[in-house]
Amino acid sequence: MSDSSDRGPLGALGIDESSERVYRFILRNPGCTLLHLCDRLGVPTETARLDLAPLVERRLVRRTAGDAFSADVPEVALGRLLSREARRLSGLEEALSTAEAQIQVYAAEHLVGQRPDRQPVSVDHIALADFADLMVTLVESGSGELLFLRPDQWYLPTGKRMDVAVTKAMAAGRRSRVIYPAQILETSSDSVRGRIRAGERVKVVPRVATRMAVFGSEAAILPKQWGENSGARLLIREPAIVACCIAYFDELWSHAVMVSGWHKDADGGPQQALIEMLASGAKDEQIARALGVSLRTVRRRVAFLLADLGVDSRFQAGMESVRRGWL
Repeated sequence: MSDSSDRGPLGALGIDESSERVYRFILRNPGCTLLHLCDRLGVPTETARLDLAPLVERRLVRRTAGDAFSADVPEVALGRLLSREARRLSGLEEALSTAEAQIQVYAAEHLVGQRPDRQPVSVDHIALADFADLMVTLVESGSGELLFLRPDQWYLPTGKRMDVAVTKAMAAGRRSRVIYPAQILETSSDSVRGRIRAGERVKVVPRVATRMAVFGSEAAILPKQWGENSGARLLIREPAIVACCIAYFDELWSHAVMVSGWHKDADGGPQQALIEMLASGAKDEQIARALGVSLRTVRRRVAFLLADLGVDSRFQAGMESVRRGWL
């Protein structure tokens, strides 16, 4: 086999010009022996064996009885090699694109590393087994307002420990705000009710994208993967990132619906959120979007509410709700 730099038509498949010459000869002369091949091509036996090796290895040529050689059908043999190489190159191209996309990230990290006054960002990975203890400790030892995005925690056993810790913190004067998905309004959650009675302010949105907890301006906890509700957590103490978490929460809060009580109507849904939205002048369509329910469900609940309050209009429902202390 000649120098690998002599790349012929099949060079991309690892077949150099010398081996390609042998391959073409066997295609034209199936069943030829090694001696015949050497005689016709005018090459030494050892050179011919070296040229044959990549052809046999890639199953382009096979040895038959009597030390003879034949070539498999090129459409099949070469087609197989080309398909395999195309898949390899596709994977390599994807890997190169991924590496290229990270160049600026690595460049930025390199620049940070060159600064004499560099300070590492404070982010710790917290194992799931340690998560509950950490949350309780942050509530009990910190200061400032507590902020929570809770897509599903009221279902979790570990949530009870947080309920106790947050309730104690509010009794000591700390404020706590929580945003839940609208589906919480369809549940009978003692956990949520208890925290509302203790003074926690609650709002709902149609969907909560991820878990998040913020402890004053001191720390924030996020899932390692955005929106992931299992696995490790990130404890973040970097002030700028904590401030971003607070800003994100406040933006959601400004568009969420307040739930200051927890009254149930005959249809199984909460009256309080419905009453507050009706009092604010919200249309049925707006209420449906905010609560994540159908327009028909909203209208049915309004009818139940009017009947429950013994009034005939939405205005009268607002007045009666004020009289009962619901607003």
